[in-house]
Amino acid sequence: MNNQEKKKYLERYGWDKITIAQLEDQIKELRLSALPGGINYDGMPHGSGGTSDLSDYAAKMDALIAKYSRARQKKIDDMREIVDAIDEVELKDKNDGPKLAVLLRYRYIEGIKDWGVIAKRMNHSEDYVKRRLHSLALTSFQMPEKE
Repeated sequence: MNNQEKKKYLERYGWDKITIAQLEDQIKELRLSALPGGINYDGMPHGSGGTSDLSDYAAKMDALIAKYSRARQKKIDDMREIVDAIDEVELKDKNDGPKLAVLLRYRYIEGIKDWGVIAKRMNHSEDYVKRRLHSLALTSFQMPEKE
C-alpha cells in the first residue's frame, strides 16, 4: 500500500464521526417535528387537521435509530482497528515508534489538521513534523489484512 492509500484508510475515522453527528442531528429534528404544536417552516402547504400519523413517525424514528446504531458500531469498529494498527507502529520501532504513533493519533484520531498545532505539541518544527515525521509514520504504518 502506498502512503496515499494509508492516509485514506486512516481518514475513515473522521468521516465516521461526521456521519454519526449528521444522524444524531436527523434524530433530533425528527423528534422536534413530532412535538405537539410544532411549526413546520418548510414553506410547503400542510393540512389543517394538526394531527400527525404517530405510526409513521415511529417507523421513521425506528429506521433512523437503526441506521444510527449501525453507523455508530461501524465507527467503533473502524476506530478499534485503526488504533490497533497505530499501536503496532509504536511497538515495531522502540526508538521512533512512540513518536510516530503520537503523530498518527493527533492527525487521524483526534483530527488535528493544523500541522503547527501538532508540531508544537510534539516539540518539533512544523516542517519536520509535516514532511519528515509524517512520511516516516505513514511508511511504518501497516494497514490490517482483510479476512
